[in-house]
Amino acid sequence: MISYQEKKRLISKIIFIVVFSLIVLSSMRVFVLHYDVSNISMIYNLIFKELFFSIASAISIIAILYLFIEKEIMRVNSKAVTYAFTDALTGLNNRHYLNDFIAKFTSLRKYDSTFAIVFIDIDRFKLVNDTLGHSTGDCILKNLALSLQSVIRPGDMLCRYGGEEFMIIFCDIFKADALNKVEQIRDSIEKRSFDCKEQKITISAGISFGSRDDDITEVMEYSDKALYMAKNAGRNCVKVFNLT
Repeated sequence: MISYQEKKRLISKIIFIVVFSLIVLSSMRVFVLHYDVSNISMIYNLIFKELFFSIASAISIIAILYLFIEKEIMRVNSKAVTYAFTDALTGLNNRHYLNDFIAKFTSLRKYDSTFAIVFIDIDRFKLVNDTLGHSTGDCILKNLALSLQSVIRPGDMLCRYGGEEFMIIFCDIFKADALNKVEQIRDSIEKRSFDCKEQKITISAGISFGSRDDDITEVMEYSDKALYMAKNAGRNCVKVFNLT
């Protein structure tokens, strides 16, 4: 997506090019149509009038076009935002959305609140793809995404972090509640047979906690380390990263 500053620079360039072009064209029109005029002040006056009407015409045309295609512009823009921030397979938020969320996250946090970051990874997912095919793997990813969405509250953030890895940010939550939610997810996935050739899977999860003044990228790194702890502990478990 184009940033606000990039949009400003692009609009400034467009305005400069349009105005410069109109000045050149207006001057050429005056010199072609009024080549017999020798009075410099009159030439300047004619150029000014030509430029005024050219700019007024351009603004009128743009305004009329905008009125006719405003809804189409909004639809295309909405579609572009959806494509930019949504994972095509699962329909979840993607890494681009995550980056945008993180940039705004500090201002969203309450002063005395705790947040939790969870990394979730499907155990031995490569084996599923290799033995049952990528279509089954895709089916599992989509079904797991739906399962994860069911535990997300308004204000929380769920994204497909990459491959078979998902990430949840629980905002303003007690540590015990976050742990219970993640353990419930792990338990329900273990007991479930996905409607994808009746394949059963397990997940590993790593979780860490932060408060308002903590660097969210550091908390993410701790969660990632906790996920590796879960993998090293035999998979199909939830591990918490503790600094102490």
